[in-house]
Amino acid sequence: MRDSLFFSFNGKRSIDYGIYNVNLDGGMQEESFAPSAEIIEETIKGRDKPYFQRVKRDPLKFSVNFAFMDTWDTRKISEVAEWLTSPEYYQELYFSNDIGVDPERIFYAMFIEDSTLVHNCLKQGYIKLNVRCDSPYSYSPIMTSREYIWDKSYAEIKNLDFNTGEKQSSLIVDSNGKLTLNPSRPKWSLYPSGTKWSDL
Repeated sequence: MRDSLFFSFNGKRSIDYGIYNVNLDGGMQEESFAPSAEIIEETIKGRDKPYFQRVKRDPLKFSVNFAFMDTWDTRKISEVAEWLTSPEYYQELYFSNDIGVDPERIFYAMFIEDSTLVHNCLKQGYIKLNVRCDSPYSYSPIMTSREYIWDKSYAEIKNLDFNTGEKQSSLIVDSNGKLTLNPSRPKWSLYPSGTKWSDL
């Protein structure tokens, strides 16, 4: 996420608004490694060891910084604010370094809490936003295999009687001509000594 230049939210791309994902801190970057987890336990009188009940994982939260590549005006600021903060429910959010390339991780997120516009009074700057996801997890894009076209014609097997052909000794044909398991299961003692697996 921190190494991605572009992002997409609610079906719209950041590049169409002239906004890019940026890092303000120098050196190595920090990202959430795993969702925050809390152990839920119950403690009772007379027992020092608590009873484990479950693990509670909190939805993902992280902060982002989006910079304007060019100067802005009131109209552009309003458009960006409407795009990022107006959704009333979680929307698809993903980061990428290549425009039009499927993302590796997809978040369903909303921008919440304080949002800040930082600028130099010359209509240049960036916005700071906090993101909250709908779950502790990110998702992969839909995976599909290539299409296989079946070009064989319809075939009907009319022979429903299993009395002809070969069958294993563990199967027998009943009075209706259907296969069933042999109730007389063979034993190793019934096979001559020196019998190999290939002989069965």
